[in-house]
Amino acid sequence: MKLTEQDLHLLEFASYDDYLNSLIDGKSLQYFGNRENLISLYRTGYRALTKEAFDAQRTFLEVTKDPNTLFSRHITPKDRFLQEIAKRERPNRLGLLSTIIYMRYVKKATEISGYIDYEEALRRVHQDQQYSNDWRAIFAEERVLYPTPADLLYYNAKTGRSMRNNTRNYQILCDPARGIIFRNMYDRKDIYPDPVARSYGTNTSRIELASDLYEQVVLYDHVVRKNY
Repeated sequence: MKLTEQDLHLLEFASYDDYLNSLIDGKSLQYFGNRENLISLYRTGYRALTKEAFDAQRTFLEVTKDPNTLFSRHITPKDRFLQEIAKRERPNRLGLLSTIIYMRYVKKATEISGYIDYEEALRRVHQDQQYSNDWRAIFAEERVLYPTPADLLYYNAKTGRSMRNNTRNYQILCDPARGIIFRNMYDRKDIYPDPVARSYGTNTSRIELASDLYEQVVLYDHVVRKNY
């Protein structure tokens, strides 16, 4: 993605308040009253980014401008699961490793479960993209990661809603004997998420992690052998 001058303009602001103050001009004050009223109006998202959108967009721009900047940089998560995916962020973004995350997450007596293509989810950070993730907030344990209808597989136990999506990295197959299979689109190797399988696939390992934030978390790590 090529960044425009308008995109990079957001990086000039050290804080969200600086961004809001930059939007105030004489014409705006004339129509909406004093500065405090105008700032309060902007915070709602009227003719401005909300703080959530500003933070997500700024993070996206920082990473896009410098691909070596990691979302987990300078953050040390306490939760074991977050520690493990922080270790995997760089190799996933470089395409050396492809991690599929299985998780069960319970919120307000509703269980959401599914499989997440980690590399794709790392790219889904643009504020205009549905189901985007604020990864810095996730690594800082200020927000929680959970499967969404945009991920590989999604299931909401309360509503019964389920979704299945192929991604840039994986095609979903269903085998009558082995069940769900994820086929890597780069080396065409299959990943078998069956927890009782003797093998999870070529160059693929499985690790289940204890987490204080989730009911269950499993990582499937596939070492990608690209065919050039």
